[in-house]
Amino acid sequence: MYVAILTSKANTEVLRAETKPRHDAYWEEHLGVIRYGGPILADDCKTRTGQILVLDVPDRETAERIVTGDPFVAVGCFETWSIHRYRISVEAGRLT
Repeated sequence: MYVAILTSKANTEVLRAETKPRHDAYWEEHLGVIRYGGPILADDCKTRTGQILVLDVPDRETAERIVTGDPFVAVGCFETWSIHRYRISVEAGRLT
């Protein structure tokens, strides 16, 4: 399992809005490998500052291919992104 941490680039709201339909369609195709995912928000609970994805894939190359295939990544909505090996150790209030 891998976690992808993406940091949003400033002033990309219009680009993000224009690209969102392709972004949503892309992730719809990959729902089978997403364990968890969602935006990182500023304290106002509205401003997106990044994104986290936990991908259940066999290797880093697959995780990188999936992340870089995201239209948001392709058009430059993120300043940086990184992928790390990940293991869930607490889930639903229990140690795993």
